[in-house]
Amino acid sequence: MAYWRALLLFSVLLLAWFSIRAGLGGFYVQQAEQGDKAALASALVWQPGHPEALLSKALGLEEDDPEAAIALLERAYRANTSDPRPLIALANVLSTREQREQADTLIDMAAQLAPADWIVQSHIAGYWASQERFDRVLQHWSNVLSANPERQSDLFPLMLRMAESPTLRTLFEPMVKRPPVWWNDFFRYLCEQTTSAEAVGYLFSLRQQGGQPLAPEERTAYVARLQRDGMIPEAYILWVGGLKDSDQTKLASLFDGGFELPLKQGGFGWQLAENRYFSAKQASIKGATGAAALRLRFNGFVGGFEHLSQPLFLDPGFYRLTGEVRPDALESKGGLRWQVRCLLPEVKVLGDGPRFLGSSEWSQFDLSFEVPASCKYQQLALVSAGERAFERKLDGTIWFDNLKISSVQDLDAAARADVLLKGKQSAAKK
Repeated sequence: MAYWRALLLFSVLLLAWFSIRAGLGGFYVQQAEQGDKAALASALVWQPGHPEALLSKALGLEEDDPEAAIALLERAYRANTSDPRPLIALANVLSTREQREQADTLIDMAAQLAPADWIVQSHIAGYWASQERFDRVLQHWSNVLSANPERQSDLFPLMLRMAESPTLRTLFEPMVKRPPVWWNDFFRYLCEQTTSAEAVGYLFSLRQQGGQPLAPEERTAYVARLQRDGMIPEAYILWVGGLKDSDQTKLASLFDGGFELPLKQGGFGWQLAENRYFSAKQASIKGATGAAALRLRFNGFVGGFEHLSQPLFLDPGFYRLTGEVRPDALESKGGLRWQVRCLLPEVKVLGDGPRFLGSSEWSQFDLSFEVPASCKYQQLALVSAGERAFERKLDGTIWFDNLKISSVQDLDAAARADVLLKGKQSAAKK
């Protein structure tokens, strides 16, 4: 009995000793990570096989003593075969010694150990970048972004440069056939930031050929880019192709003039800019055509209003905008009006509608204008009618419904006079 008691006591003491050694080893490793490099030696004294201590010591010897670093890294990996970091460090050392095949094998092993660890995947991407294997770089950047979307701000600019390079953009081909979770965000970033229309067009073409349907976000981003680049017919066709069958019933010279569909559609739908002193909402009201009308509410809005607009793609000719309006205690010295502008090749006002302010029941309004042959792209916008700052302050509510743009044979005398006057004013400004 005494023998077994002694053996049990010895075992307990031995376990305590190992626990103390492990604890002290871990303590000194923490000290080393906080900047006390001398603590590494103490960590290895207390726990010679501590994987973190071996790894840290090896990293400090990579340049001065690569042979010793290799030996320590091998020991660190054997001490914890689930940790990919010693393999990555070992691969980096071997690659500098022209042992590329072994290094590549180790990197692949590391990648398999931590496929969802964005830090590990970042280091692996760095290894492949040093080898100028940009196909592998892109693959591991994809893993990083899938695991940690917050890295978009770091990686998207680098990926944009790859997309802008005629020799590197082809590397995206296998990826866009089965787009990863970050793809829509990157494509929108590319459309907004790159100066290369060719890069955007190339990747969009790959997506169209990839077999999977385009995401609405992709279509919207590319339509906006085509509009920005002045490729209006191409933008319009692509936008129409993305409309639901039910939404295509709203197609006309003006889209959804009855405000039955959600606002802020992008493309050639309604564009709505947000402002804390103004709100826009579709709501039911007596006298409206259809299920709803558009309600705009202002609460001390100051500055020029032009927060509601719609791009237009009209052929040259004469047109008339008609609609219904109901001001409800709209307080303003200048009021609001609808305005039609030419956007390309230059910005020019084509017609101004009547001013709206005060209160009234539903009434009709109209605006006649001409689209000259030189004008390729237009816009309808609700704008402040006043020119001076105090005239542009807005309070109250106004409703709109049943807006339409119709082609007409000719302008009436008043509309022709207005067009001539605007032409003289434009010439005077030049």
